[in-house]
Amino acid sequence: MNKKIVTLWVNLSEENSERLSAIANLEILDSPSSVDDLVSKVEWADMIYSNWAYLLESLSRLKNVFVTYPYVELGVFDTEELSKNWVTIANAEGWNRESVIEWVMYMVLMLFRKLSHTVRATEDFPVKLEETLVAKKVLIVGHWSFGTQIWVLCKAFWMNVNFFDRWDNLTEKSRDSDLIINSLNCNTSSENLLEETFFMNLKKWAYYLTFVRPYTYDLDWLIKSIDAWIVAWAAIDCDPEKFGDTTNVFYQKALSNSKILVTPHIAFSTKQAIANGAEIAIQNIEKFIDNEPQNILAKK
Repeated sequence: MNKKIVTLWVNLSEENSERLSAIANLEILDSPSSVDDLVSKVEWADMIYSNWAYLLESLSRLKNVFVTYPYVELGVFDTEELSKNWVTIANAEGWNRESVIEWVMYMVLMLFRKLSHTVRATEDFPVKLEETLVAKKVLIVGHWSFGTQIWVLCKAFWMNVNFFDRWDNLTEKSRDSDLIINSLNCNTSSENLLEETFFMNLKKWAYYLTFVRPYTYDLDWLIKSIDAWIVAWAAIDCDPEKFGDTTNVFYQKALSNSKILVTPHIAFSTKQAIANGAEIAIQNIEKFIDNEPQNILAKK
């Protein structure tokens, strides 16, 4: 057994530690304090199982190593460039899909029905008639597994659902949509795809919802479209920031607009999702050892 696995800031169960120790020499380390610290910690590793801390920034400095992490999206990197240093990346595709989609559908209902103030009401209030989901036009921007399952659930609420494809004209495709759901992955084709032209040409009183990284959309132009009475409301889970962090600049900017329902990167937050991510990451290592790699990323 001459292969070495290094885990960084990963809470391994006893079972998972035993599984990894059975196939390679396992070294369990705490969170790195910097990029330099991470690179030095994994210098002799054949496989790395890491949480997010400094991992993205370190990828270009790694060599001859297999890297896995318990999430879907780490950020923007070029796997073709990394392969020149024999670096292979595997994610945990699907680890949080059910949990994030629950957040999506909760926010869809919040946007259209606005029921939160009616729960446990203690004073009389005038009943305002809100909008049903039935027959509303939904455009899902991003076909990957999240978008496909969101399509299924929106259809279950009798909504009219469509997808944006790369060869479509985004402005034309989104012009009549009542709701746009951003489900884009981070790659060169999605960078700043949703910007001024997109937000300022939406249907008046449209809703915008996203749980993905702002690499794909421009928050400033979303806010400008709200201020221009184009977008009525938006819902955002602040993906780029530390889980639960309400102090960062991006979250505070979204929070400053009363028409944005914003949460601090918690759409994934269920016990089941965390367990799923850990299991998939362990399986990625086992499959790699067996020369049957899975969940290997190819992106720019």
